[in-house]
Amino acid sequence: MPPFLLAAAGVLGAAALVKLIARESRRVSAQVDAHRARADDGKDAPEPAGVKLERDPVTGAYRPRADA
Repeated sequence: MPPFLLAAAGVLGAAALVKLIARESRRVSAQVDAHRARADDGKDAPEPAGVKLERDPVTGAYRPRADA
């Protein structure tokens, strides 16, 4: 097969892949935006108060501090 045909096929394949990835990216972004809009409900809720965490030396898990 002539090299220019292979190069042309590669360029067409790359263009199709870019188009597919762009479409998928737009679809996922739309889903994320819709989810954020539902979660927000137009209200400006205050940030939850920070909870101090302490590492459990036995399990390595983080748990809320006893004094908090």
